[in-house]
Amino acid sequence: MSYVPRILLCGEESSFREAAAGMAVEVVGKISFTGSPERGENFLFPNPKDVLAFVPKDLKIFLDGAEISADALKKILDGAADYVVFDSRGEFVGRHNDLCALKIFEQCIPRETLFRQARRNFYSAQNFVILSKVLREKNFSRVLDLDGNFFDTDFFMFAEMFPRVEVVIKNPAPILENFYAKIYGSLDECRFKIFDAIILVERTPENFIDTLIETDSLSEKILTFARKNSALEKFLSANENIFEKISAFPAVNGNWFLLEKRAEKNFCVYVVTHKDPKLSALPEGYKIIHAGHVLAKENFGSLRDDTGENISALNLYLNEVTALYWIWKNTSQAIVGLNHYRRFFTEANDKTFAAEKILSREAAEKILRDFDIIVAENNLSRVPSSCLQKILSGDDLETFVVKIFEKHIARKQPDYLDAFDIAANSYTSFQYEIFITRKKIFDAYCEWLFSFLLDVTAEVFARTNIREIDNPRKYRIISFVTERLLTVWLWKNNLKIKKLPVMFRAGV
Repeated sequence: MSYVPRILLCGEESSFREAAAGMAVEVVGKISFTGSPERGENFLFPNPKDVLAFVPKDLKIFLDGAEISADALKKILDGAADYVVFDSRGEFVGRHNDLCALKIFEQCIPRETLFRQARRNFYSAQNFVILSKVLREKNFSRVLDLDGNFFDTDFFMFAEMFPRVEVVIKNPAPILENFYAKIYGSLDECRFKIFDAIILVERTPENFIDTLIETDSLSEKILTFARKNSALEKFLSANENIFEKISAFPAVNGNWFLLEKRAEKNFCVYVVTHKDPKLSALPEGYKIIHAGHVLAKENFGSLRDDTGENISALNLYLNEVTALYWIWKNTSQAIVGLNHYRRFFTEANDKTFAAEKILSREAAEKILRDFDIIVAENNLSRVPSSCLQKILSGDDLETFVVKIFEKHIARKQPDYLDAFDIAANSYTSFQYEIFITRKKIFDAYCEWLFSFLLDVTAEVFARTNIREIDNPRKYRIISFVTERLLTVWLWKNNLKIKKLPVMFRAGV
């Protein structure tokens, strides 16, 4: 944080500094008021609304000993200074009517308010009213308050004024649960989420850029308040080209800025195949990828998994996982997914395959505004999945391979052992390893999965004759286990899951 309040001090600086207890404050001038001694008796108006247009004739304002006009004071409070701070609460209360008449009451506070509400960023009740209006006009339904802005104000008592606001804050007071829809103890806890906008307090330009990078995947929009003549305001003015669009909303002593990032709307669902998929047309954003291409004699689709960094040679044993690895290492779409040449997501009730019923890009993007990941509908099975459905009933190879998985998960991802056990004994799972999600979630899953999967494969090769077996139901056992690991990962991570029906193409 870089905020240092710029104040006009009304009172003794020595006692103010002592009370500030080391808080960084820039005193840009000493101010005093005289006149209008009988507060209240001077305010006899034909129309009560005239109170804000009336300045007592005997009121005088002095800045550093020199008399100044009310207009001059207003200009100072419009960029050069943030507040008039009263070291004495009694003086502040006594001047209430004068300050209202001068139309500067919004920026006049006792020192206690400065220490509590304005210690981390410029505080004005009117500015939060403006913020509420902006959020509603933009139809933002989910906002992240990255710095706990509302906690430092009285607005945490008025949740009804704002859309759904979530917050990152350590050790929150219980009363905050009445305002914030969700409270995260750290930014890492919401790393897979997406928000309509993120609210940031004032920072140095360098720290502001660091925060934009740190929160890049969380939202395409940033709402920040920048004081007039601040380093942040100057930075935004000089670097407009960084953003797609900057909108300014005038506020007290500054502006709320809505920053819209230059985000590419890349979308791709990769349709994995190892044979002619017999698909004449696919929706926008879908591409066929030939898995195991390094072993193939023909080409199917426009993409193949043996270019760039790849594990295409393992396809016989890992199936679509070699395509998953290629996508992880060689692509950068904002939204990415995996379907099979025989299995596609749909929103239709009828699961009979038809190309026009495949989940469209528009529909997928809409779902992922409210959900983190799209997966296949799960069904209850008659027996626990054991992470592999007991395809080889009573076969020792299966048990042996599962034990190898368990050993390497314990070594590389020990926090997932409980989830592995739960998924192994569950009567349901998210099947087929098909899903659509945002790239950050996709990458996190792949980083987890491949942290141990290749070691598992190497050990299975070294300790079994799996590469000599001429039975796909056996040599594909690593793939069968891997397919169930998406369920293990989802057990552990706090994601909002959308389940969709899957259309199956028979006879292909």
